[in-house]
Amino acid sequence: MNKRLFDFTANDFLSASRKEIVDSIRNSEGRTIMVENVVAITPPIDVVSGAEIAAAFGADMITLNCLDVFDPKIKVLSENPEDTMSIQEVKDATGRLIGCNLEPVPDNVQHIDVGRTVTKETVERAIEIGLDYVMLTGNPGNAVTQETILEAISLVRQVSQDIIVIAGKMHAGGVGNDYNLDIIKHFAEAGADVMMFPAPYTTPGVDANLAREMMSTVHQSGMLGMLAIGTSQEGASESYIEQVAMASKAAGADIVHIGDGGYSGIAPPENIMQLGLTLRGRRHQYKRMANRR
Repeated sequence: MNKRLFDFTANDFLSASRKEIVDSIRNSEGRTIMVENVVAITPPIDVVSGAEIAAAFGADMITLNCLDVFDPKIKVLSENPEDTMSIQEVKDATGRLIGCNLEPVPDNVQHIDVGRTVTKETVERAIEIGLDYVMLTGNPGNAVTQETILEAISLVRQVSQDIIVIAGKMHAGGVGNDYNLDIIKHFAEAGADVMMFPAPYTTPGVDANLAREMMSTVHQSGMLGMLAIGTSQEGASESYIEQVAMASKAAGADIVHIGDGGYSGIAPPENIMQLGLTLRGRRHQYKRMANRR
């Protein structure tokens, strides 16, 4: 399949292999967008899920945060507060790549549900319920480190060679920011497809120059690079989003991520839209918004 990811239809996503998807992201030349959504929070707009909002405003990849893979429910705002959608229903409604965060927390972290952590069983379950990728990272306060993420990559690859693996940190996550570039080659050797770092201007000290060094080192390892807006600045102004998008693309990011720290578990839709317009221009942005068949 010789397509860019923003040209994919729902059927393309269903039939593409791990390699085809990775190649399609590389061929998209920095125009791939990931939107994160906290599925345990009721979304801000009635009838639809947060994932559907993400798709409508231009996401290629939708990451379900705080998803318990043993009880995979995506909340919907409706008259019945118990209404939820399944993973398959979300995939059918969005026509996009759907993944989830799994957190490689240290043994002494006990406050997080097992279904959100990285174990052999949770990885097997993520595949069973139809997720296209796992993102190995940490939410604030969960003490996830680059070293625990590295161990998790190896565990995932022991379970599956087919699922896409995205790994890295977008913020301190309770243990401090870590911009160690020496670990990049080890992520690649363990089997990660994409390595993530904070986007410029999102965490202390990460400017466009450091982001460029991060992405260059990631590309030298053979992986794709992702830069993430994960510090609640996804809820900042559209002009800020535009600056981060331009700096991320100039740094060489293959994927630009926008987090879930807006209202009700998703970035403001206008900011998702601005990210897409900046990275793609109107032609490809509107096509991505419209094409879910």
